[in-house]
Amino acid sequence: MSIKAKEIINKRVINRSGCYLGRVIDFDINALTQVIIRYYVQGNLLGFFKSPLIINASQVIKIEKDRIIVEDAIIRKRVIKKKTGSSMEYAK
Repeated sequence: MSIKAKEIINKRVINRSGCYLGRVIDFDINALTQVIIRYYVQGNLLGFFKSPLIINASQVIKIEKDRIIVEDAIIRKRVIKKKTGSSMEYAK
């Protein structure tokens, strides 16, 4: 499947959960492999003053006619074990 650059720019981007992330404003291509490596996505109208989201091509699940679906971002809490007395407790 091939797609033109003008079809990618301004395409809506949502995550797997259905949350709207913004629209594609730019993308980078690997000159050797000629493959897209990352997308730059601008959030909302006020996004003019914010940095765009950078979405790696490996996070893309599917490119549809009207949108790009990407993996949800996962932020994991770090669990720290601390020793208290004779038992171990987990700090959050």
